[in-house]
Amino acid sequence: MFTLKGGRLPAADVKNIIFFVRPRLELMDIIAENVISEDKLRSPRDFHILFVPRHSLLCEQRLKEQGVLGSFINIDEYILDLIPYDGDLLSMESESAFRECYLESDQTSLYHTAKGLMTLQALYGTIPQIFGKGECARHVANMMLRMKREFAGSQTQILPVFDTLLLLDRNVDLLTPLATQLTYEGLIDEIYGITNGYVKLPPEKFAQKKQGEGGKDLPTEPKKLQLNSAEELYAEIRDKNFNAVGAALSKKAKIISAAFEERHNAKTVGEIKQFVSQLPHMQAARSSLANHTSIAELIKDITSELLRHFSIT
Repeated sequence: MFTLKGGRLPAADVKNIIFFVRPRLELMDIIAENVISEDKLRSPRDFHILFVPRHSLLCEQRLKEQGVLGSFINIDEYILDLIPYDGDLLSMESESAFRECYLESDQTSLYHTAKGLMTLQALYGTIPQIFGKGECARHVANMMLRMKREFAGSQTQILPVFDTLLLLDRNVDLLTPLATQLTYEGLIDEIYGITNGYVKLPPEKFAQKKQGEGGKDLPTEPKKLQLNSAEELYAEIRDKNFNAVGAALSKKAKIISAAFEERHNAKTVGEIKQFVSQLPHMQAARSSLANHTSIAELIKDITSELLRHFSIT
C-alpha cells in the first residue's frame, strides 16, 4: 500500500492497481496523472478504483475529461461511514466537512453523516429522541427522517441502545477549538498531534540503553504509539489535568513494583503458578507505565520551556 502522490506510481511487480480514495476532484487529477504515466510505459496493468464512502459521478466525469476513465476495469464504492477509534469515539474522518458546508456550499458530507447514523441505528436500534442546534444539524435530522420513511418496514426492529442523539454544528461554538487543551490527552494532541488514534513521538525518551553501550545507536525513527481506552493506564489518566498525571503515574509505579515483589512471597507450586499466570499482564502494565512516563517527561520539558520563555519575555 502506498500513499497517493502525483507523477509515477512506485515500482512494483503487480498486475492490478487499486486506488482507494475519497470522492474528491483534486484526487482524480492525481490518479489520472498516475494512470497516464503507466500507459506511457506500456505496463500491462489493470486499474481499479474504490470510492470511500460513496461513489461519485462528478469524479467519474473528471476522469473522463482527463481521458483515463476507460483504463479502469472496476469503479465501485467502499461504504466506510463510521470508524471506531475507541469505546466512546466514532469518526467519519471528514476533515474538510466544515469548509465544504460553509464555504463551498457542498452538503455531501451531511448526506454521508445521515447515512452513517442510519447504519448505527440499523445495528443498535432507532434512536427515539433527536435534538440539534444549527442549520446543518437540521439538514442531517431531516435526511435521517426521510431515509427512515423510505426504509419503513424493511428493517428489523431492535430495542434501542441509545435514547438520545444530539447533533451540533461546529459553527455553534467556533471558539472552543482555539483554546489550549490542558488534559494529558489534550496536550499530547496539541504538541504532537493524535491522528487516527496514533501519535508519533521523538524517539530519544524511549531509547533503551544496554549496559556498556552508552548512548550509541539511538533510534532515529519516531516512536509510534496507539492511544485508546483499551490500555488501562491511558484510560485512567487521559482526561486528567496534566498537573495530576505525575501523581497518578507514581501511584501506578508503586502498585506495579509491589506486584512484582509478590514473587518473593510465592512458596508453593500453586502460588508460583499463579504469579507466572499474571506475569504477562504485569509486564504489559510496566511497559505502558514506561511509555506514559516518557510521554509525560516530553510534555513537561516543552511546557516548562514555554513557561520559562514567556516569563522572560
